[in-house]
Amino acid sequence: MNVLAAMAGITDGEFCKKFTKQNVDIITLGGYNIDLETFKAGLENSVEDRQEFITCPHHLSEDIDEQIEIIRKYNPQWKGLISANLRAVKSESFNAIYKNKNIDIIEINAHCRQPATVKAGAGQALLKKTDVLYDSIDKVTSNMDCDVSVKIRANVEGVDTLDIVENIESYPVKYLHVDAFNPGVEEADYDMINKIASKTSMHIIGNNCITTHEAYQKMLDNGADSVSVARAALDGDLTNIFK
Repeated sequence: MNVLAAMAGITDGEFCKKFTKQNVDIITLGGYNIDLETFKAGLENSVEDRQEFITCPHHLSEDIDEQIEIIRKYNPQWKGLISANLRAVKSESFNAIYKNKNIDIIEINAHCRQPATVKAGAGQALLKKTDVLYDSIDKVTSNMDCDVSVKIRANVEGVDTLDIVENIESYPVKYLHVDAFNPGVEEADYDMINKIASKTSMHIIGNNCITTHEAYQKMLDNGADSVSVARAALDGDLTNIFK
């Protein structure tokens, strides 16, 4: 499957809807800040093109429903899935979306590296706060009927990525979305994707620096089941990647 990843608050319904006509199977909304701590961090991170950082957590479920409706109404023939990428510093924060019945996939954000978000204890900070990460996974998978994805960042200093993957697999998580961050290299860590693929039966979505069809194919060749694109979507055309 071809996936549009969450990025920098650009992925709302209006931005995403055109990709329903570009061979995209999963559209990711967000990422959304879903508690007070991540909301405050979002305000600190906020710049003009990062509107997800100022989404109010108190009416988040309704906001997500509105964005889903924009996409579905634009192209009723599109049969793809809509995912919502969510940032939180504690597992209880996910209560905000338990009533939502229109999200196809809940994606727990353990990958964002914005300084204020990490300082607050969300995003990739959860890879070091594994009690919160695993409790969040447990609560979301127990309370939601939709599929669950966990997006992680690879090669975070002081984190054993493969150990994290092994623990995530002990929960009923369908998708493992991997930002194959490769420190100091402007290319995904394909070797890490290969190692993860040998360790898990979860559906792996490979991500990082996918800007060409060749990079897309290389991600698949190294064990990813699907590939996601973020920044390459900014020009509004993914047809050269998702051929």
